[in-house]
Amino acid sequence: MKTAARVLLLLALAACTTPLEVGERRYREGDRLAALEVWRSIPEGHPLHDAAQERIGAVEREFRQLVLRFRQRGRYFEERGRLAESILNYRLALELKPDDRATLEHVQQLARVLAGRRSEVRRAFSRAFEQGELADARRHLAELRTLDPFDTALALDERRFEEALAAEVEQRIARGRRAFEAGRLARAERIFREVLELDPASQPARGYLSYVRSLRAAATEGEDTAAHPTDAEVEAEGYYQAARAAEERGDPYRALELHLRALELDPDHPRGRERLRVLREQLRPEVERLVAAGMDAYREEDLQTARDRWRRAVLVDPEHPRARDYLARAERLIEGLEQLRSEPDRDVAAP
Repeated sequence: MKTAARVLLLLALAACTTPLEVGERRYREGDRLAALEVWRSIPEGHPLHDAAQERIGAVEREFRQLVLRFRQRGRYFEERGRLAESILNYRLALELKPDDRATLEHVQQLARVLAGRRSEVRRAFSRAFEQGELADARRHLAELRTLDPFDTALALDERRFEEALAAEVEQRIARGRRAFEAGRLARAERIFREVLELDPASQPARGYLSYVRSLRAAATEGEDTAAHPTDAEVEAEGYYQAARAAEERGDPYRALELHLRALELDPDHPRGRERLRVLREQLRPEVERLVAAGMDAYREEDLQTARDRWRRAVLVDPEHPRARDYLARAERLIEGLEQLRSEPDRDVAAP
C-alpha cells in the first residue's frame, strides 16, 4: 500500500468517513488517479472491498474511453496539420496511460516535425513581410496559426502584420477613391481588387467595386453618373455584397450579421433591408430548434456552442424572449470564465 493511500485511509477512519467515500470525493474533484489509489488501498476481506472493486472497474473503463477519445482527437488534428493541438491531445492520453510507448514515440516525432515546420514557415513569413509582400505574409501567418495556435511569438507577428496591412490598405483605398471620383473606373477597379487580395474583409473595397459596376451599367443606359456615395454608403454596400456572397455559399446566419452591419451604416439601404426581411422569414422555422440545440449544448457544459446557437436564434428573431435570456446568461458565464483564466488568483463573481 502506498504511503499516500495509507494516510488517506487513516484520515478517513479518524474522521468517521469511509475510504470509499474519500475516493468518491477525490473522483468528484476530478482527481481520478487519487480516487483509484484510495479504493485500491482497501484490502480483501474489508466490508467495502467489493464496492471499491466495482468503482475501480467503472473508473478504469472511463480511463480507457478517455484515452481512446484523446487519441482520436490527436489523429483528427494531425490529419489537418494542426500539430500543436494534436500533440496536446496525445499527451493527455499519455497522462492517463503513461506506459504507452508507441504514443510517446509518436508525440516525440510530431514535436520534431512541428519545431522544424514552424521555423521554416516563420522564416518565410519574415522574408515576405520585410519585402512588403503582405499577401504572402498573410498566408504564412495562417499556416503558423494552424500549426501552433499556442505559440506566444505568433501574437507579436500578427500584431506587426496587422499594423502594416492597415497602413497599406488605407493608402490604397485613398488612391482608389481618388481614381473613382475622377471617373477613372478601370484604375479604381484594379486598385480595389488589389486591396481585396491583401485584405479580403475590406468592405470599402468591396463597396467601391459594386459602385464601379453600377456606374458602368448606368453609363451604358445613359443615366446620370455624377453623384458620388459617402464613405458610410460605400462601406454599407460592401457589407451588403459580403452578405450576398455569404448567402450564395450557404451561410445565412453570417449573411444576417453582415446585412445588419450594412443597415447600421446606411439605414436607408433598400436592398439590405429587404434581404434581411426575406432571410429572417426563411429561417424563422429554425428558431425553436436552435433554442433547443443551445439547451442541449448547455447541459453538456459546451457554453461556446450553446452561445452560438442562441445567438443565431436572436439574429433571426431579435425579440424571442427565451433566446435573448439564454444568450445573455451564456455570455455572462463565458465572460466570467475568461476573466478567471486571465486572472486565476482573483475570485470571479457568480453571474
